[in-house]
Amino acid sequence: MALSPAKLNLSLFALLSLLFLSHARLNLDRSDYKALSVILRDLGGQQLFIPSDPCSTPGVFCERRLSDNNTYVLKITKLVFVSRELTGFLSPSIGRLSELRELSLANNSLVDLLPPQIVDCKKLEILNVQNNQFSGKIPSDLSSLIRLRVLDLSGNSFSGNLGFLKYFPNLEHLSLAKNLFTGKVPTSIRTFRNLQFFDFSGNSLLEGPIPVMRRVGPSGFQYPKRYVLAETTTNGRSNGPSPAAAPNSSTRSSGAEAPAPSPHHHKHKKSKGKKAAGWILGFLAGAVAGTISGFVFSVLFKLILAAVRGGGRDSGPAIFSPLIKKAEDLAFLEKEDGLASLEKIGSGGCGEVYKAELPGSNGKMIAIKKIIQPPKDAAELTEEDSKLLNKKMRQIRSEINTVGQIRHRNLLPLLAHMARPDCHLLVYEFMKNGSLQDILNDVSQGRRELDWLARHKIALGVACGLEYLHISHNPRIIHRDLKPANVLLDDDMEARIADFGLAKAMPDAQTHITTSNVAGTVGYISPEYHQTLKFTDKCDIYSFGVLLAVLVMGRLPSDDFFQHTEEMSLVKWMRNVMTSENPTRAIDAKLLENGYEEQMLLVLKIACFCTVDGPRERPNSKDVRCMLSQIRH
Repeated sequence: MALSPAKLNLSLFALLSLLFLSHARLNLDRSDYKALSVILRDLGGQQLFIPSDPCSTPGVFCERRLSDNNTYVLKITKLVFVSRELTGFLSPSIGRLSELRELSLANNSLVDLLPPQIVDCKKLEILNVQNNQFSGKIPSDLSSLIRLRVLDLSGNSFSGNLGFLKYFPNLEHLSLAKNLFTGKVPTSIRTFRNLQFFDFSGNSLLEGPIPVMRRVGPSGFQYPKRYVLAETTTNGRSNGPSPAAAPNSSTRSSGAEAPAPSPHHHKHKKSKGKKAAGWILGFLAGAVAGTISGFVFSVLFKLILAAVRGGGRDSGPAIFSPLIKKAEDLAFLEKEDGLASLEKIGSGGCGEVYKAELPGSNGKMIAIKKIIQPPKDAAELTEEDSKLLNKKMRQIRSEINTVGQIRHRNLLPLLAHMARPDCHLLVYEFMKNGSLQDILNDVSQGRRELDWLARHKIALGVACGLEYLHISHNPRIIHRDLKPANVLLDDDMEARIADFGLAKAMPDAQTHITTSNVAGTVGYISPEYHQTLKFTDKCDIYSFGVLLAVLVMGRLPSDDFFQHTEEMSLVKWMRNVMTSENPTRAIDAKLLENGYEEQMLLVLKIACFCTVDGPRERPNSKDVRCMLSQIRH
């Protein structure tokens, strides 16, 4: 009889302790924890071991991610073990780190193959294994890592041909120097449009001409980075070519980013009582538990009460970008009046937008979107409030799952997300030049100028961003609300596609997605989406065609001008004018007589091509980007 109170007290103690700890701490994802244990063991370094807090291990960087059940967990995003005297090998378990963005193992003595499972790290951006003793062939499907920006395999004994160099749309730094590669350098390297540095030297078995990088002037405009690849006239059998680098380019540092704050990983061990202890041990346990239970429960009650009262506050911001070094940089947003002193720069359907300087960033400006949620309990929400709240939460999740996770120079990145009792705060880079729609309005009223070269650059930038979303990224992402108001311009007038609140991911197996209602902006919505509620990437192409027309015409679809035409539609009016005897009527009068009329008419033809009624007849985003990039100034 005396054993029951003791067991009850100890059980309650354990339960309340776990409740408190689970409220205060985040854990490393279980799958990542198991994979990391195997990886550290196989790398063979004496200093590498799995501690109780894996994310505090030097070289292991973790970041918070939103899980499927709407809770945050820690995921491993970087492994940086440079010059650590490692003598083992890279485990196939590396492929289980689904959020890994950087793997840097330079200057060690690692052996064996580069495991084929490396291609399962779909978000990998930096792969640096230079100066080791790796050997064998490179996985043939390495090019499936389309996010790679840095690929450094130099200073090893890799062999085989270079067939793995198929398609790397974002690759900026490529070094294969001092290996045993054979065969010819594939011509596919010419398609690496962002490449700024490459080095094939020290591969004496390579055959045939080897590309070198040359800078070209405006006549080479068909290449977005202003660099073209030529071929050497000599054979590559000697010492190979010297490294080729774009002017003023530099190799990116492997591990310059600071790790995200990493809460401790808690291990709970269940104590097992021995049945042989008997009644005497039971009475003893009951007596001890009874004397301390009052004190323990009073302390725990105060701790749990404090935790519950603070439950309305989030444990901190979820950081998605290294631009924000630590969570404390955004501590000013946790205050109730944190936005009161900030400059309000805009407002929309979801909320208001503010501008602020990021602390400790030497003047870096950020934009903060405040998405307000009804300050009521769930039971008090009206049906309208409930629908509005669900819509806002879907838009927040869409932003986090798209630009919170992916990076491209023509997409506006989400830097951080903070949940507060009354609202959600989304933090972005501040775009100094505002939206394309604001600029076009200023141009129409004579407050500023926007010449054709700047407009063409904007069009090409948006096309590059769409190509990444539709083709390079897996799964494909459909924006669903592409328009001038959602194209922001940075300090260099480079276009950034923004506002992914309506975006949808479409797996490769699907040809379309059906919705319950039409989403988007009138004038930019494709006719088939209006009629069938089914959308594809060709719906974005239609919207982009309208945006192209706006850039050339200087008029929005909502302009009163079109209400006084027979067609009463920008797209229909454009088609009729382009087939008339005087198609230059469609060009913005401010752009005429500048010598670029033929180019602008060509862009209008592309716009007509993008806005044909049949979605199958429209070009894809890659075709559009190629057509725009071939226009030479």
